[in-house]
Amino acid sequence: MPETEEDILRQLMVRSTDDLFASPAAATAAIRRQRRRRMRTRVVGAAGTAAAAGVAVGVFVSSSPGTAPASGGGSGTKSPVAPIRLAAQQTLLSLSAAAAATPRPSGRYVVQAEDTVTTDVYPAGTQTSGGSTLKHQVIFTETGKKTSVIDTTNGSDITYQDLSNSGKGDPFGDTPPAVLNDGPGTEPTNAQLDAMPTSTEALRAALLADAIQQDQLSFMRGPKPTDDDMIFEQAAVVLWDPNLSPDLRAALYKVLAGTPGVEVKSDATDSSGRPAVEISRFEAWSKQEVEAFEDAKTGATLESAWVGPSANYAEDLYLSVTYINTVPADPYKS
Repeated sequence: MPETEEDILRQLMVRSTDDLFASPAAATAAIRRQRRRRMRTRVVGAAGTAAAAGVAVGVFVSSSPGTAPASGGGSGTKSPVAPIRLAAQQTLLSLSAAAAATPRPSGRYVVQAEDTVTTDVYPAGTQTSGGSTLKHQVIFTETGKKTSVIDTTNGSDITYQDLSNSGKGDPFGDTPPAVLNDGPGTEPTNAQLDAMPTSTEALRAALLADAIQQDQLSFMRGPKPTDDDMIFEQAAVVLWDPNLSPDLRAALYKVLAGTPGVEVKSDATDSSGRPAVEISRFEAWSKQEVEAFEDAKTGATLESAWVGPSANYAEDLYLSVTYINTVPADPYKS
């Protein structure tokens, strides 16, 4: 997909280091970069607000990957929502047990075929990356299929895309390319994923620290998320990665089982009609519902969705996940 300026900066930082196999914190950063294109709306809103107030907007990078900055959105903020229900906890612990019993498939390359929908609503007054300010609201939608091929050994990534744009036109001027080819260090390797903690408290702390570090630009001004907001969404986006170890995937469900405000529907279906366990949580600060649809038999994620105000919406549906030892050809090339 088209990349934001923050994405490009992060990739340049990764590629400028001699260590292509970065710390475990880089694993969640890479997953988040791929899964959170919707963050562009939040970043633009923050930039527009700051510009109107005469405040400079910059990218904050902590000196130590995976450690929380001294100040920033969410750190130390307790969630005002109700505790998670006992039935929901039991379902999440069942997912944890299913994940722990499902071995990681073998194969150097993981091939993820997805169906995606992203709708961004840019209100009048939004400042674009080109420096101009929108005079009217713009609703922009991008839909289609994509297939990502991730090298689990060095973290390189090839994404074949068959995407189309609709609406009044993207104010950022993005045109989906047919192929994205990113070098080593772009995606988390198996070694990085396996280095993440699997004890519940340690993993919860690591998810929070990573979320705070990665979202400094978005949370500079305006409402801020609570710790539980950040932990839930970070856990949900990490669960999206199909190449997690059984222990890590199981631990993520245990973290969710202890996070207040989590809702669980054990008899849901994803948008393709497959049976699923729906895990969701409403973020009061962003007025956004974060949703994940999981396979009850394996604990694998089937679909992720983010439903926000003013028709903002993003959906990623897994069509298939396979593991091979050679890079496949572009499935969309005519």
